[in-house]
Amino acid sequence: MKTPTLIFQVPTPERQSACRLDIEAAMHRLIKAAVKQGWSKAEVALTLADAAEDFVIELAAGTPTQH
Repeated sequence: MKTPTLIFQVPTPERQSACRLDIEAAMHRLIKAAVKQGWSKAEVALTLADAAEDFVIELAAGTPTQH
């Protein structure tokens, strides 16, 4: 079995900070919309963490996301 090669761009502190700001803003909009639809903050937080973990696993495995 071939081991997948991971290629990550080494982010600069500025790029990492900008990415976090963008992603965090989008995440807060998503949380707000989900809570408005009736999901609890705890449900949303756990689901986001689970989805993020799945995404990292997919990246590591080199498999495309199916979403």
